[in-house]
Amino acid sequence: MSYVIVRFVEPREVYIDDQAQGATWPRAASPRAVRRRRVHTFRLGGAADVDPPTQKLDVPERPILDPFCVAFHKC
Repeated sequence: MSYVIVRFVEPREVYIDDQAQGATWPRAASPRAVRRRRVHTFRLGGAADVDPPTQKLDVPERPILDPFCVAFHKC
């Protein structure tokens, strides 16, 4: 199991492998647990002003106290 944190400048719905995983906040997002596969697809809900629109990443094993960071930027 690995943990990831998804960051964006405003609250958006987080999708990991097309499954809703809650919302993200710019400073205090909760780590999400990802299991099984190492390659996961991340995207945000809402307006199409996100760069990149999706990210397919090989997620390394990371503990909850030091989660892997996935960052999206506003276009």
